[in-house]
Amino acid sequence: MTSAIVFPALSPVRRRDLGTFLMIHPYARRRLAEADEALGYHLADALAAAPDDDYAEPVQVAVLVACLALADWSTDWLGADPAYCVGPSFGERAALAYTGALGFADTVLLAGDIARTEREFFATEHRDVVTHSFTRVPAGRLAELLDGLAWHEISGHLDTDFHMVSLRDGELEPFKAAISEAGGYSLYTMRPPAHAAVFAGLRERMAAVYDRYPLAAPRLPIVSYLDGSLVTGVDELRASLLDGFVRPIGWLDTVTALRGHGVDRLWVAGPDAMFSRLRVTADHFGVELCDLRRALVRPRR
Repeated sequence: MTSAIVFPALSPVRRRDLGTFLMIHPYARRRLAEADEALGYHLADALAAAPDDDYAEPVQVAVLVACLALADWSTDWLGADPAYCVGPSFGERAALAYTGALGFADTVLLAGDIARTEREFFATEHRDVVTHSFTRVPAGRLAELLDGLAWHEISGHLDTDFHMVSLRDGELEPFKAAISEAGGYSLYTMRPPAHAAVFAGLRERMAAVYDRYPLAAPRLPIVSYLDGSLVTGVDELRASLLDGFVRPIGWLDTVTALRGHGVDRLWVAGPDAMFSRLRVTADHFGVELCDLRRALVRPRR
C-alpha cells in the first residue's frame, strides 16, 4: 500500500476549536512553542485577538502550525508513512516544512509574509474580483454559465462537476442565481481571490518574498496540485510555488498522477472542508482525515 499526505487548502475553521487544539494537544503545544520563538510573540494570543477573517495573518499561521502538528500525530499514533506529499494552495506552506524544503521556523515566518503581502496587494489591486466555488454543474453546462459573464477566469477544476471561477464582484449574485437554475450548488466565495493569470503582479511580489527564504530540494517528492507533475528539485519547486498564484487548481490531474505513482491512500492533515470530501478523491483513495476533532479524541494505539 502506497500513501500520500495532503495538506489542504485554507477553509473556514472554528476559531475556538483551532485555539483549543493548539493549547491542549501535546503535538500542537510542541509546535506552538517553536512557532512562538520564531515569531517573537505568542501566536495563541494573536489568534484570539485576530479579526473575524479566515485569511487574517494569525489565523493562517495558526492553521499552518496545526497542520504540521496533525502530520506529526498521524505518524506517531496512526502509522502514517507517506511516499508523496501534496499541498493544494495554502497547503503548500505546510508541505515545505514537512518535506524539509524549508525549516519550520522559516515556514512560519513565510506564512505570515505571504498573508501580509497578499493583503497589501489586494487592498489596491483587483478589489472588485472574487473567486467563487460551486458544485453539481457538469462540464458541459459550465460553458453556458460562463458565457453570461463579462469577464472571468477558471481558478480550479476540483472534480468533474466542481469548479472555481474568478469574476467581478458585481456579477456574483446573478452568477449564483444562474448556478442554482442550472441545478448547481454554490459553496464559498473567496475574498481575496486566488489562482488566476490576472494576478501576475501578485506573483512578482511573491517572488521577492520567496527570495528571502533558503528553499531546498524536498526530501519527499511533491505532486503538484496544478497539473500533477512531480516536484523534486529546488528550481521547479520555486516555480510551482509562484505559479500557484496565477494558475488554476487541477485536482483531477493530481489524482491521476497520484494513482499513476501507485498511491491508494491519502492522509489529509489539517482542517479540511473540501479535498477529502470530493467524489474523485473518495472514488480513488482510502482517505484518513486527520483533523482537529479526531486528534482531540485520544486514539488507541
